[in-house]
Amino acid sequence: MITDTHCHIYYDEIKSDIENVLKRAEETGIKKIIVPAVDFKTSIEILELSEKYEMIYALVGIHPTEVAKTNESDLDKVFDLLKYEKVVGIGESGLDYYWDKSGIDKQKEFFIAHINKAKEIGKPIVIHTRDSTSDAIDIIKTNYNENLKGQFHCFSGTIEEAKIILQLNGFYISFCGNITYKNNKDSEVVKFIPSDRLLSETDSPFLTPVPNRGKTNEPANIIYTIKKIAELKEIDVTELTNNLYKNSEKLFFNK
Repeated sequence: MITDTHCHIYYDEIKSDIENVLKRAEETGIKKIIVPAVDFKTSIEILELSEKYEMIYALVGIHPTEVAKTNESDLDKVFDLLKYEKVVGIGESGLDYYWDKSGIDKQKEFFIAHINKAKEIGKPIVIHTRDSTSDAIDIIKTNYNENLKGQFHCFSGTIEEAKIILQLNGFYISFCGNITYKNNKDSEVVKFIPSDRLLSETDSPFLTPVPNRGKTNEPANIIYTIKKIAELKEIDVTELTNNLYKNSEKLFFNK
């Protein structure tokens, strides 16, 4: 069994063919798909999808690239959605210094607000760190307590940064299809992360793994990333897949 812990299934290129996308996902062995929001509108969309399809679960939150056009009342509306049963965490939140460096202070404020809410309700936070891994880790460390847990998704940090994350009980790391690319620079980091602290994800519709690179990504492609991780770590694919599923159940479903 597999969980795609990060899939933006509400994008038109996936949603327009969602029945077939979910069928292919199920045929691949995927049991659950966790869908992160980027704002209030997508949080609502995801909740509606989760009510319609059993295998879909929701994250609600404000993506760092959406912070500039969001106010605190919008954040309150997002957090109010945490009461719904199929919402299994907060996100995606974090910091993004690639697209916009002008609103970093506000990004940090919203990130801390997401962290505090995660601690308050005991649900995991899913963290976006584009060109911002070090700052995101510092904020997590500063605000960490035993109630805080989460996922550094699409990790692109160093081994030294990974070591810091692994010192925080309850935090996991995941990689996307870009680790299958020829120019991938994360192989040593992938090898370093122990299997009991890894999660599986696609970040669909982005970062489609080889051999389907160039096409729209979808959950079924997760198997190629899992196989690459197993190859790099020199472990059995079935063993890794079982560990990844157990990790996702522990983090998002308290099992």
